[in-house]
Amino acid sequence: MTSSPYRNPVLVDVYRRITAPVQFAQPARDLIELLKPMEGARVLDVGTGTGAVAQHMIPRAGKGGRVVGVDASIEMLQVARRTVRCAVVAGALPALPFRDGVFDIVAAGFVISHVADYEQALRDVVRVCRGQGRVGVTAWGSLPNPAAQLWSEIAGRFVPRSELDTAFRAHVPCEGLFSEPVRFLGVLKERGLASVSVETRVYRCRMPTADFLTSRMASLQGSILSDRLTADGRRHFENQVAEAFSTRFGVFVECDRDVHFGVGVRA
Repeated sequence: MTSSPYRNPVLVDVYRRITAPVQFAQPARDLIELLKPMEGARVLDVGTGTGAVAQHMIPRAGKGGRVVGVDASIEMLQVARRTVRCAVVAGALPALPFRDGVFDIVAAGFVISHVADYEQALRDVVRVCRGQGRVGVTAWGSLPNPAAQLWSEIAGRFVPRSELDTAFRAHVPCEGLFSEPVRFLGVLKERGLASVSVETRVYRCRMPTADFLTSRMASLQGSILSDRLTADGRRHFENQVAEAFSTRFGVFVECDRDVHFGVGVRA
């Protein structure tokens, strides 16, 4: 297993086909609307992944603009370059490989929670934005995710839940840190942004149950589970989880997820 699930080709393919369209596409479009990119804008998409934000930003920036996606995963960037056809650069927070103040707009969708030093990560996001340029950051809210909770409950019968939780926290150390809007607002103001606003929107996520289970097995916790189980153990787990999800959710998994949008101007 690779150190980061986003370097795993199986996860990248599942992310492109299932996760990104269902969970990240609409928040990406809404973030762009809140950032109000102008024709000709120079835009940086931090943690671009397979290009959920970049692909919708390109037509807004127009022929005179430039959209660049940066990500630590070469595998994700290869997909973004092939499918979105945006410029891509390998790099990670909090050491973005750009000079100060070179972008008119910087978007950071669901990426800050992946960095242990979130304060320095946010400073770096603001640093590469020009004065009076706009910065937009998204983070998950606090609404429960019953499907993920059910999957983790069953997985905990096969691998100690503490081991799965520890692995998740190691990969996403600041998950939940920005789940409260007031705290999110304060953190953004402290990192050099002015005229900061935080808006929360709720999305109904709906996907076939089979796709949800596929995405969970391609996650970091799913990879740990697969590594620890024998072939018979994995089949036993898959049978249990399929039965539980069929009983609880049926053919489709549906749940509401809240997203906080923080937008500000570099002072």
